[in-house]
Amino acid sequence: VRAILDAIAYCHDEKQIVHRDLKPENFLFKTEAEDSPIKIIDFGLSRHDDANRGVMKTKVGTPYYVAPEVLNREYTKSCDMWSIGVITYILLCGYPPFYGDSDNQIFEHVRTGRFDFPSPDWDGISAAAKNFICSLLRKDPSARLTAAEALKHPWILEQLGPSVTAADRDRMRRKSAIAMDADRCVTFQKFVGMQKLKKAALGYIATHLNPSEVGELESMFQKIDVDHDGVFSLREMDEALAEECFPDHLQAELRKLRDDLCLTGEDTVNWRDFSAAMMDKKYAMRDDKIREAFDHFRKSGDGQTLLVSDLMEIFGGEEEMKQIIDHEHLDDNHDGEIRFEDFKRMITGSFEDDMSDDE
Repeated sequence: VRAILDAIAYCHDEKQIVHRDLKPENFLFKTEAEDSPIKIIDFGLSRHDDANRGVMKTKVGTPYYVAPEVLNREYTKSCDMWSIGVITYILLCGYPPFYGDSDNQIFEHVRTGRFDFPSPDWDGISAAAKNFICSLLRKDPSARLTAAEALKHPWILEQLGPSVTAADRDRMRRKSAIAMDADRCVTFQKFVGMQKLKKAALGYIATHLNPSEVGELESMFQKIDVDHDGVFSLREMDEALAEECFPDHLQAELRKLRDDLCLTGEDTVNWRDFSAAMMDKKYAMRDDKIREAFDHFRKSGDGQTLLVSDLMEIFGGEEEMKQIIDHEHLDDNHDGEIRFEDFKRMITGSFEDDMSDDE
């Protein structure tokens, strides 16, 4: 983390450059040595930050790491500091502070700015580390620490110690930036895998709604997909939005979907993804819909459980699937089976949070 802050302080204060897409994938080891320095890569979304150009308004970044003000299209270089807060959170526990079953849900949770430090994962993490994260994940950008200020935070300083040499301090700084241990790497991989299982289930539910449940979505998709090839582009979506030919609530949802697609770098949408993103979320909460998805994945067994082997096609490996099931407590007795109630809990959890927020 210290090495990341050093680099971003240089970008912000010396070069007036904002990266705008900081995430673990954009840090590389320079060598294979254990104490290798790291390098920041992929400045494709970066831009200069200067007074003449004012605040930035382009919606860019990656869902888990994007700052709330970026979603509102008015932000400054402090958006990078939010991303460093998210990265630090992941390094310490193995999963992100803001998550959801879809990009839309992730963005909604980011917009609220609410997160916590759940037990038992955070029980052994120091109060100074938690304070450091909170200092960066402040919803008000002006209240966040700058990179230079973050370098002076007690948690960063205490990693160095008062009596080490300059050479030792430099080595410890580099090592602190790659402090994600093997267990936390595995935890994050499991988290990503579980998102994949949820998305597959929601996609199945969305594409098996009856005509009354689909409502206006099918005709809406056909209007946007002008060449009727089953896929529409961002250009076709822009044209449909410009014509304002849909009811206000659907127009607003479509505009939100369009913004989210821009942020994730996707430039086309098929019917499955469109319906999963736009369907009324109450259908994803219904037992009969969840049961249909459960039975779809089930290829063996007694009808009451999903087996690890049933999900091999989604994850491509038995060992990886077992790890994901175990991490989500979907198989507490370790018999390699997922029961319907646990599958349902996995699907509905974040939707219940969203619906309570709406109320």
